[in-house]
Amino acid sequence: MSYILQKPYTDKQRADFIVLHNHNNSRKIEETAIALYAIEADEIMQDGQPVKNPDYESEQLEKAKVAKLAENKSAYESALKSGITYKGELFDCDTLAAVRIMGQMIATQSQAIAEESTIEWFDYNYKPVTLSISEFIEFAGLVTLNTRRIETLNCSFNTAIEAAQTMEELESIEIDYTFQTAADEGSAGAADAEINSSAVETESEVINE
Repeated sequence: MSYILQKPYTDKQRADFIVLHNHNNSRKIEETAIALYAIEADEIMQDGQPVKNPDYESEQLEKAKVAKLAENKSAYESALKSGITYKGELFDCDTLAAVRIMGQMIATQSQAIAEESTIEWFDYNYKPVTLSISEFIEFAGLVTLNTRRIETLNCSFNTAIEAAQTMEELESIEIDYTFQTAADEGSAGAADAEINSSAVETESEVINE
């Protein structure tokens, strides 16, 4: 419901009206030739009079979607930056790390380092870690799977956010990239199964909400 202060009014009356309705109650102040109005968030001025905004709910939903997409982008970037633990060491696990690992894998497969039995890789804090060839291959698989899991979730969350038709649907989308790998148990197969299961289940939950 809008509020009105008819002209003429004093400077003090005008200031008090603005403090009461705008500063204290966040209503928007509109001034016309005949009065000072304080209108609610779901109202607009039309032909000099406050009326209900027919597009208010859709406008609020779009604003909320923008905020939710930003929340997902932040969570997605944090998930990539959080790294992955392998053999008790924390390593980078983002798209750049995946590219570097792929380059090392190609070099290994092309026998460019055929005489080497180990690979020295750098952990999250740039400390060198020595891995056997088999350990590096297992590690590479885990990084690839975890990166793919995060990318899949990011796409699923964005799709669900864009598809939301109501505020209730939008608010029901819980953005969560949390996942514990099985890397320290040394089982790439187990990690593969867990990562794929997590991605599929989360994607299904998001899309069905």
